[in-house]
Amino acid sequence: MESLTAACMIVLTVTLVSASVHDVRTREVPDMHWIVIGMTGAAAAIAAMSSDVTTERIMVCVGSAMILFDILYEREWPAHLTALFYGTMAMMFAIPLMTALGDPFVKASMTVPACFVLFLALFFGGVIKGGADAKCMIVLAMMFPVYPEMFGFPVIGIPDAVSVFVPFAPAVLFHASLFSAIAFIPVIARNAIRGDTKFPNMFIGCRMDAERVENSHVWPMRGCATEDDGKVWAVPQIPFIVPITAAVLFVAFVGNTVFLI
Repeated sequence: MESLTAACMIVLTVTLVSASVHDVRTREVPDMHWIVIGMTGAAAAIAAMSSDVTTERIMVCVGSAMILFDILYEREWPAHLTALFYGTMAMMFAIPLMTALGDPFVKASMTVPACFVLFLALFFGGVIKGGADAKCMIVLAMMFPVYPEMFGFPVIGIPDAVSVFVPFAPAVLFHASLFSAIAFIPVIARNAIRGDTKFPNMFIGCRMDAERVENSHVWPMRGCATEDDGKVWAVPQIPFIVPITAAVLFVAFVGNTVFLI
């Protein structure tokens, strides 16, 4: 099992590095990256249950496949087909939840729909800015519904009583957010030097010429009008896949620092 986990980690790392390069260059990531991660996670799940196949295990695998289809395939369906699709998806998890939660495989798989709902909510709530970032976090939950453990890693122990409430993917998002905050330190320092000390703008963005905003990797701050000198406040578009990649490796090998509390 450790060898399977290590193989998945290699595929995940290589794919995320490729996605990071795309994110840095264009702020866009081809969906093929998420297909690779999602399908690798599906293959690993099938391999893990190959010796003990049950109806409930098949159902959660089908449900996960439907989630992968949902986030990658843009479509316009009539309302009744949409309701049928999501209703079926929900049943793929609801029935095993009620009948086989004692099965470790089924229990771990419940992380996938939970993270699907969580990350979509964060995306539509504006907490996760990019669609690629949300897709990345969802397929990450498919790849590792539980914390990867291999060859003595991670260094920080994983308490079973707590890990179910803080799964691997949300832990990665938490640490990626901490890592991405480091990128704002030079921005804050530059604002202080320039005297751009408007609170709280100076901590999350910078002033720039209004005509440059459209062709730059920035988001104009909500409610910030063009100032007398022709400048506006804007938030840099951090290529978030980069800190996600760093966080994946950190949590996988060092561990979730929340568990130290």
